[in-house]
Amino acid sequence: MNDQTYLIFFRLLHIVCGVFWAGAIFYMVLFVMPAVKKLGPDGAKFMQQLAKSGYPIFIMIIAIVTIISGLMLLWKLSNGFEKIWFTTLYAKVLSIGMGTTIIAFIIGVTVSRPAAMRTAKISAAIAKTGGTPTSEQMQELMTLRKRISASMNYVAILLF
Repeated sequence: MNDQTYLIFFRLLHIVCGVFWAGAIFYMVLFVMPAVKKLGPDGAKFMQQLAKSGYPIFIMIIAIVTIISGLMLLWKLSNGFEKIWFTTLYAKVLSIGMGTTIIAFIIGVTVSRPAAMRTAKISAAIAKTGGTPTSEQMQELMTLRKRISASMNYVAILLF
């Protein structure tokens, strides 16, 4: 693959996946999460169905592709990560963008995802026992929802 084809391919991949990832996060933060909160118990059912749909895995794959394609572009533009290239303003801006994106991904994987998985597990247990959560379950669900909401907000800000 020649240099021009390489750059076009990875730029297109990076832009498309990055726009999709950021757009999905912004949509969740600005519209879905507030609607889920207003729906109360029905919101939890919606989120449980969303988790089963494959959406979380798809978003994680899109994020990984975005990061890897960005790294591939950075590698090519810097001629194999040459130190001198990173002294330019252009390189510093790209590096800050890459850093905030990786931090956003780490927050999503280490905070949002485990909290969402725990929420799904509790919701399934509640449904299995007849649909009425105990006060302990309700307290844990509220804590997890706050954690998910806060982490999603941080991810959105970092991706912005």
